[in-house]
Amino acid sequence: MSDHQRPPETSRDALAAEIEQLSQLNVTLAAELDLDVLTQSIIDTATRLTGAKYGSFFERVLTAPGEPELWKLASLTGAPLTAFTRFGLPRETSLFRPSFRNEGVVRSDDVPNDPRYGSMGGMPKGHLPVRSYMAVSVVSRTAGITGALLFGHPEPGRFTEREERFIVGFAAQTAVAIDNARLFKSLEEENRERRAVEAGLRASDARFRAAIAAVQGVLWTTDADGRMVDRQEGWEAMTGQAYADYAGDGWVAALLPDDAQPTVDAWREALAASKTFVFEHRVRMRSGLYRTFAIRAVPILDETSGSVREWVGVHTDITEQRAAEARLDAAREAAEAANRAKSQFIANMSHELRTPLSAVIGYSGMLAEEIEDLGHAGLVDDVRKIESNARHLLGLINDVLDLSKIEAGRMTVEAVEFDVAAMIDEVVSAATPLVAKKGNRLVVELPPALGTMLTDEVKVRQCLLNLIGNAAKFTEAGSVTLRAARIADGGEDWLSFSVEDTGIGMTPEQLSRLFGRFVQADESTTRQFGGTGLGLSITRAFCRKLGGDVTVDSRHGHGSTFTVSLPARLGDDAQEPEPAVVPAAARGDTILVVDDDSAARDLLTRFLEREGFTVKTARDGREGLALARQYRPKVVLLDVEMPNVNGWTMLQALRADPLLAETPVIMISVLHERSVGFAMGANDYLVKPIDWRQLKRVLERFEDGGAVGRRVLVVDDEPDARGWIGAMLSRDGWTTDVAVDGRDALDKVDRAVPDLIILDLMMPVMDGFAFLRALRARPDTSGIHVVVLTAKEVTSAERADLEGHVDRVLQKGSLKLDELREELRRLVPEPELPG
Repeated sequence: MSDHQRPPETSRDALAAEIEQLSQLNVTLAAELDLDVLTQSIIDTATRLTGAKYGSFFERVLTAPGEPELWKLASLTGAPLTAFTRFGLPRETSLFRPSFRNEGVVRSDDVPNDPRYGSMGGMPKGHLPVRSYMAVSVVSRTAGITGALLFGHPEPGRFTEREERFIVGFAAQTAVAIDNARLFKSLEEENRERRAVEAGLRASDARFRAAIAAVQGVLWTTDADGRMVDRQEGWEAMTGQAYADYAGDGWVAALLPDDAQPTVDAWREALAASKTFVFEHRVRMRSGLYRTFAIRAVPILDETSGSVREWVGVHTDITEQRAAEARLDAAREAAEAANRAKSQFIANMSHELRTPLSAVIGYSGMLAEEIEDLGHAGLVDDVRKIESNARHLLGLINDVLDLSKIEAGRMTVEAVEFDVAAMIDEVVSAATPLVAKKGNRLVVELPPALGTMLTDEVKVRQCLLNLIGNAAKFTEAGSVTLRAARIADGGEDWLSFSVEDTGIGMTPEQLSRLFGRFVQADESTTRQFGGTGLGLSITRAFCRKLGGDVTVDSRHGHGSTFTVSLPARLGDDAQEPEPAVVPAAARGDTILVVDDDSAARDLLTRFLEREGFTVKTARDGREGLALARQYRPKVVLLDVEMPNVNGWTMLQALRADPLLAETPVIMISVLHERSVGFAMGANDYLVKPIDWRQLKRVLERFEDGGAVGRRVLVVDDEPDARGWIGAMLSRDGWTTDVAVDGRDALDKVDRAVPDLIILDLMMPVMDGFAFLRALRARPDTSGIHVVVLTAKEVTSAERADLEGHVDRVLQKGSLKLDELREELRRLVPEPELPG
């Protein structure tokens, strides 16, 4: 029934009821500040007052400028939320759009049949059964469109102009109420944030105070200029200074006089740079004693200007800490001194033991040959046993000496390029008798091409012999298999060597202590199989020194496999350069032997005389020099450690004497100091006990016909380059001389004209270019071949300058040793030996 059809009494009652509801709504709008509760109250009341069955309030979500507009269904009455949410926000249909665009009140008495809205009036299929519809925008004076009120009824003609006027006024009241609620919510959030900040400040202050209380030191503050302006209770208690004494810069008076000025200088530097101040100094305490303090002070910046407002610092007493460190340093120094003394003792003892052992081995070898010549073949085995046991003892002594070098950090490597397969053949030849002792077979499995390695061949060979010997020791009537492979890894070639046995194997517990020094798997293996427990620890140290490692895989009762992995080329940081070889010239028929050990002199004399040489002997360097000047020997065999004048001193004297400087010198010693020998000018270096075949080969290099037409001069300011080039050429039969710059090279050419000069370009005093101009200006040097070997990037102009003066221009590192050898052979062919 519409208003004009209602009886007056009914209209008056209905009006009174509406007024009462509006009054209640005004109270709700004024009192409710929770936005969700407020919007639900609004839509519930408005739905009742308009007589609608369905009512909803769509709220416009506040977004940042530039972001897309968002709406949400904030409140709904008369239907479940799914009635709307499953359709999304109905904003772009002709029926709903005006309410979301503030385009006035929308009212329809029969939506499905209203021609303004077309078929279904823009209602999606499955929507609430709405025929009467009315909606209006909620617009705030401050925020624009706040939302939209939408009402509906399943019957047509339910809304009149009265309801339309009502919702317009109602929307205005709703906008004010929502603004108030949002303002309250914003204020509440600001208050919450403010309370959180205040709580954080209180907690920070509490932590700061707790930190101050926990600091094990004295806290102090200064102004921005580093002056103490407030009372510093901690400083007063520590130093006994009164405020008047330490105020400003007076605190400096409490420092040890030696520390005062350095402290002031460092403090002023920190003030000028506004950086953290960290220092140490000694402070006079209230008791009058000085104690050591660590100081740390930081600048506190003004939040507005960013400038330093004040400084906060702390003095921490570290007297006991420094005293403990001093005791530790003294203990460490004492331990290092003891370790050095131990290493020196081991080295001395090794020398003293190896000298007589060398004689035993030498005499045994000589006796075996002489007994065999006399036809007493039955005694040869006994003599060989003496030699074998002496060599075993010498091996143990060498292990101990290697260990002392490892511990002292004095272990060096000498990198040479060698053929891997040939090295393995030598290892197999040496190890086969050892493996066969217990009825074992040595199996070798090698691929067809292993190539070469540039590393310390002696240490690689020793590692493999150690592993094969270890495998043979713990295997009976089984097999020991040696395998090798070349592997590319990350652009770098590696060699992998594995030694597999079918022996007793090891438990996990035994594996855990396997590589310890003087340690074997357990005590029972030591009693049963013997050994010192040094071999594997030395093997691991050697492998790591060469840039690789050794690993093990073992099953108890089934055998073990040790694998050595090494880079094919030793890195420059680990490589010890092989020194240059000093030139030699053979002359005369006499060989001079200089050794303080009479047994060694006797052995060498007997060997050399059997080879047809005339031998002169001397007991020390002084006597040796006199004999060298008297007889001008063909070769000098020189021991190192001798009384009075030792071998190094005699070698220096020989090289300084113009008449003897070219005499070949072969060092023969129990010391493994090959690098030192070459660096000081030795032509070769042999280690006692002497391998007679090796000595014979070395002497043959200095036969009259052995060095004809093969003299080379290496000119380079880098000792490493002179070392490896000279060593390589010397091994290839060249007579080698070295020069450190162009001027030195010209002097060497004056003394002896070489067949070949290997020349660096970048050198001090006189570089390679100036040397070439001076060399080619001499008429007698036109036949000298010159090969430039340089690390410099040679420009086209420089190459044109070199053209016509040199035979080759090679880049260091661009050629392998074999390729370099081949280049040099093409320039200077090997001479034909007479006969």
